Amino acid sequence: MTKRVLVTRAAGSWPMLAARFHGTDVEIQLSETTVPAEPIDPRPGDDAIGRLPSYDWLVVTSGRGVFALLNRLAASGLRSLPTQLRVAAVGPATARALIEAGVRVDHVAADASSEGLVASFGSLLTSAERLVVVRPEGGPGLLAAALRATGAIVDEAPLYRTIASERAGALADAAIAGAFAAVVFTAPSSFDLWLDAAGSRRDALASALERVARVAIGPTTSARLLSAGLPANAVANAPSEEAVADAIAKALGFDLLR
Repeated sequence: MTKRVLVTRAAGSWPMLAARFHGTDVEIQLSETTVPAEPIDPRPGDDAIGRLPSYDWLVVTSGRGVFALLNRLAASGLRSLPTQLRVAAVGPATARALIEAGVRVDHVAADASSEGLVASFGSLLTSAERLVVVRPEGGPGLLAAALRATGAIVDEAPLYRTIASERAGALADAAIAGAFAAVVFTAPSSFDLWLDAAGSRRDALASALERVARVAIGPTTSARLLSAGLPANAVANAPSEEAVADAIAKALGFDLLR
């Protein structure tokens, strides 16, 4: 019997993930429950972009953040970042997106999480340095708060917001109908906004998720699932296809050949 696994990420974004399960009864479906959108109030982000020459570090936390940053730079007429500005990426995937866009990356957190970035900065930060963090509008700002705790001066640039995708409702219907053996959550918002998109079926979706194997892409997403009473059956140790494939296999209870 085929075990369909929903990965809440854009179709085509992880082309090698399905290949890892070739010859098994696992079928990977990549369908995002959230998409990025323009911020409701663009002024805080625009103000931060206008102050880029005053910062020592620019911190980018996701591929969506990279895309939003490039769009905002282009809209502002800036062709490149200030030469003195160093760039930090939360994890190799974000660093790769920046490099592919022609942005020099000065620091990468091997542990792709807010905690990992703060810990990895170490002596690179001083209390006199100024940082700006690219993040979604309405987000909790946990990374900025953790960086401020080190004594650094930190501003935030909410350059985009995250909303439910057009497919979120249909995916909720499919989950309620028992279409998935497992679901991979790629961010806390991929869970929260999916529940919101279900509307009156919210409780039915939550009940359906109790019956499937749940995979979290990292500790922050795992903590969100736990707080909702839906602990992850497996947690990927990195936001990569290989790590997510290993976590799916663990959650479904079988060995995945490399």
